[in-house]
Amino acid sequence: MELLITIAYVFLIRLIFFDYNLLKYNLFWKFVTFGLWVMAAMTEVVFLGQYAPYSKSMFVQSYVVQMAPEFGGLVKEVYVTQNQEVNKGQPLFQMDPTEWQNKVDLYKAKLAAADTNVAELNQQVVEAKAVVAEAEANLQVSQVKYEQIAEAASSSAVSRLRMEESEKDVQVRKAELDRARAAQRATEIALDSEVGDQHSAVAEVLAELAQAQYNLDHTTIVAPSDGYVVNVQLYPGAFVRLKQPVLAFVNSEKHWLLATVPQRGIHRLRSGDKAQVAFEMYPGEIFEAEVENIVWAVGNAQGIPSGQIPQTSQIHNAHLYMVRLQIKEDPNYPLRFGASGLAAMYSKDTADFLILLRQIELQSESFLNYLYNPFE
Repeated sequence: MELLITIAYVFLIRLIFFDYNLLKYNLFWKFVTFGLWVMAAMTEVVFLGQYAPYSKSMFVQSYVVQMAPEFGGLVKEVYVTQNQEVNKGQPLFQMDPTEWQNKVDLYKAKLAAADTNVAELNQQVVEAKAVVAEAEANLQVSQVKYEQIAEAASSSAVSRLRMEESEKDVQVRKAELDRARAAQRATEIALDSEVGDQHSAVAEVLAELAQAQYNLDHTTIVAPSDGYVVNVQLYPGAFVRLKQPVLAFVNSEKHWLLATVPQRGIHRLRSGDKAQVAFEMYPGEIFEAEVENIVWAVGNAQGIPSGQIPQTSQIHNAHLYMVRLQIKEDPNYPLRFGASGLAAMYSKDTADFLILLRQIELQSESFLNYLYNPFE
């Protein structure tokens, strides 16, 4: 743009002083014409660069999500086409659900069996208690008989052999009672094995069922937000590996602009400062924006941990910083991801005439977008 202005200025001088001879090109006018050019150049280089930074490299960004399935397998259906607008939660594509549907059915059957086993354990506890009660009763009867025989033996009414048999019977009944109580305790422990409010066997099957149901539900991959899919090359029947990105989903809910700005003058910019942008896509149109923040970091300065001392040839100066802008969108001129253009930013202490000069420059550059440049 500066070159075009200089050429136009030289052409104007030629028209006035040489072609039409409206004025004599003496020493005075030489100083005037050259002084005006120097003042304009100084204004551009010094004042505009310091107070109204200008970017010739600005582009639209948004969130891009790489869509991938939770697991590998065959693609059953693809529900979207190129650049199709979709809403949050709308299906994008579906993996073959057969495997996980079978597992869900299997674990449902296991859950029914586990519930049956728990019911059987309850019944076993009841039966074990009955056996314990019977053993206790038998032991009590044996002890009564033993006491009667022992009393009779003291008066030699019964033989000592019978007394020993009665004593042995009591010991047998005690052993039976111990076994019955142990069996009851084992059954109660099996029944009381719980995870949370569920029996451990039921809880285990429920966890497996929940995982299978989760995988079944996620065989259909849905849109994470409002947006659209670009470069759709997925097709039913394609085999996809585990968590392999297969679609690029562009968020259409939020856009922002990134502009590269020379370091000189950028320190005066603050969040909320006024900005204006022009897109190559929309020649002649100027859009209002504001500075959101400045990315105060440059990758050129980042060191990589290693055992090597960096060579000077590997170190490059960074002359540009990135400035993030927010634009007040016009529904008649939708923002397109990757659209490029120009941006002018005005710090709060920028003089009005500098703002006017920068706006004239931006508007002129925008009108030039009507022209096709085959040398770009």
